[in-house]
Amino acid sequence: MEKRTLIALLLALVILFGFQYFFSPKEQPAPPKEAAQSKEAAPSATPSKEAAAGKVEQAPAKPSAQAVTKTEVPAPSAATKATKTFVVETPLLKVTFSDLGGAVTSVKLLKYKEKVGSPEGKELIEDIKPFQYVPALTESGAGASATDATIFSSDKTELTVKDGPESIAFTGTLTNGKKVKKIYTFYPDRYTVGFQATVENLDPDRTYLDFAMISMKEKPSYAFKGPFTYNGKSLDQISKLEKPVDADKTYAYAGFDEGYFAFIWIPQEASKPALKIEQPYQNLPIERLKLDKSDVSGQLYYGPRDISILKTLNIKAEKIVDFGWFDIVAKPMLWGMSWANKYTHNYGIDIILLTILIKIIFYPLTLKSYKSMKEMQKLQPQIAKLREKFKDDKEKLNKEMMGIYKTKGINPLGGCLPMVIQIPVFFALYKVLIGAIEFRHAPFMLWINDLASPEDLFTFTVAGYAVPLRVLPLIMGVTQVLQQKMTPTTADPMQEKMMLMMPIVFTFLFWGFPSGLVLYWLVNNVISIAQQMYINKKAA
Repeated sequence: MEKRTLIALLLALVILFGFQYFFSPKEQPAPPKEAAQSKEAAPSATPSKEAAAGKVEQAPAKPSAQAVTKTEVPAPSAATKATKTFVVETPLLKVTFSDLGGAVTSVKLLKYKEKVGSPEGKELIEDIKPFQYVPALTESGAGASATDATIFSSDKTELTVKDGPESIAFTGTLTNGKKVKKIYTFYPDRYTVGFQATVENLDPDRTYLDFAMISMKEKPSYAFKGPFTYNGKSLDQISKLEKPVDADKTYAYAGFDEGYFAFIWIPQEASKPALKIEQPYQNLPIERLKLDKSDVSGQLYYGPRDISILKTLNIKAEKIVDFGWFDIVAKPMLWGMSWANKYTHNYGIDIILLTILIKIIFYPLTLKSYKSMKEMQKLQPQIAKLREKFKDDKEKLNKEMMGIYKTKGINPLGGCLPMVIQIPVFFALYKVLIGAIEFRHAPFMLWINDLASPEDLFTFTVAGYAVPLRVLPLIMGVTQVLQQKMTPTTADPMQEKMMLMMPIVFTFLFWGFPSGLVLYWLVNNVISIAQQMYINKKAA
């Protein structure tokens, strides 16, 4: 690769990652110890008006200062503990219910694993304390709020769904005695769960249904994690919830994005409740439905952010797969690799094929760049004389140099032309690797078992620190040196000094990158070396 292009890429990497590191939303400070302990003690998440004002009658449920100042969501009740659990299993989902509230406590995706090599399915519900179950019902009042933190009875002790849709129903009451029924319908071939809740003598505008799924304690720097809404035209990803977001009834669906997986609430139009998104507790966003009818129903999607699966929902749910600025490049790239994977069954091979295709398409630019560099190399004796002659007059030096370039028909930036194309491809692939479910835990070969994470051949300890040994970045560094030796030099002293450090800098830079991205750059280097050898042989 040409030296100017390497410098251009390095600067682009520093700017992009530096910007996101320093200007991305920072994690909020930890709550006071007393507040943290109160959350741990609370067994359910059912609000009350007193808590909104900071006066909680039940001591274990003291909301954080953030809750008092920014939301009217009451604190959870701690009156009852669960006595039973009920498990529903489909070929895709394993959902655990509690008799406390007759609601969900765990959702595991059976086709996706928690970790590479782990037998456990991926758990979607993170640490959502003080909630113990979702969805949670609350009816606010002048006195203490009524909640569904009571023991519900179920029509089934367990359920395995194989051939067709089957339901499990929970019947119970609010703490004020009003009857409540929750029905969940499961399908053998879907990640959606049908949901219907009925509240006896519902008090409109004072009855709420709360959903929670993700904790914002651990928030990725370069991928979106948080709540979102879609109004039928545009997707609103709420990366920083400083104040409640009132979507009213204008939303088509809403949910939480974990990065590779998502929860989506899809309301039935006839009973669609108003929606508000808020963060009543430290690092815990919730989606609150304001019920105005005794019946509310819809679909609950617990599943991967897989475009092909999301399209089957027929609500444009695929919009949640968004790669930001690089979406226009990343989406076709993902589609192409997914198509190739039907034949290769190996996304590592697909990355190699993508790299080869890109190098073939832009070979004419590479050739033009090489010729420009060779012409500039021929001019170095003249440039050196000019540097000596005008060493005290930079403005005159630059004017004379540009005059020579113009006379010879040389574009001094010609060597950077291929990089203009490669930079968006590089970052688009990075976005795909950290956001496309297809690459999560996707193996390549040998010890490379997850293209979306840095490779680890093995880890050794130095002075108490764990140091992973990664082979791909080391090989990539070697290819960087070979390229540097083969690239025509311009004899610019400053540039020469920078280039001596470039392979080392790139090796360390790529050390923590996903192995799929390092593989792309390694193959790119190997192909560039082959092209350089071919061009040199042809020019000889």
